[in-house]
Amino acid sequence: MNELTGKRALVTGSKSGIGFAIAKRLAEAGAELVLHARSNSSDVAEAKTRLAKITTADISTVFANLLDQGSCRSIFEGFNKNHKPIDILVNNAAIQPVCPLADMEPSEISQMLETNLQVPIMMTRYFSEYSEKGGSILNICSIEGLTPALNHSHYAASKAGLIHFTKASALELGSKNIRVNSICPGLTDRQNLKNDWPEGVKNWLNNVPLKRLGTGEDIANAALFLVSDASSFITGANLIVDGGMECVPGW
Repeated sequence: MNELTGKRALVTGSKSGIGFAIAKRLAEAGAELVLHARSNSSDVAEAKTRLAKITTADISTVFANLLDQGSCRSIFEGFNKNHKPIDILVNNAAIQPVCPLADMEPSEISQMLETNLQVPIMMTRYFSEYSEKGGSILNICSIEGLTPALNHSHYAASKAGLIHFTKASALELGSKNIRVNSICPGLTDRQNLKNDWPEGVKNWLNNVPLKRLGTGEDIANAALFLVSDASSFITGANLIVDGGMECVPGW
């Protein structure tokens, strides 16, 4: 598959998990990659090495605290100055702390909304500002943006906001040939998940129609579709990738 040959994709929070899985899938489709992490580490170097084994396309790394708006702008500005504009933006970086509403501090709420909502908004703004030929933006949301879980009220609110921002920005940016879509993953397997949250995994498996956890590859396959020309007439859409859990009745 080479749907993305000649295109450059920036994936935020791409050193592991869903972000890495998406970067890998886009590389397999021929995209040149820009891997983002907050800071340099051995994990980033390892991720780049693993990706270099599956593609001959260019792989770049950027290290930035995206809470700094100047850093957001400088990423796009730098690539444009080097005549390597970003064609695809995947807003994946996020946080997901657990905290009851009664114990929540204002600083925790601010950090959540800034990281999970403000950053994608600003990254989208600068993508559109520096875009030369249009492109595609994908926001990684969560099924909690549709159906919240206990002790995740600030997280659920941030993801619900991101789903709506996807639609609002698609409305504004369509005239610039920029498509904006989102994915809501369900419970996605990761290292030590079954040990860290055994009761949650058990409950999920007992209820999800497809009877398994999601994988990073499941999300990455959906991401490839939404950022490629295969979905050229799709914008403002939110794709739920949860094995059917959203269909399960709550009564």
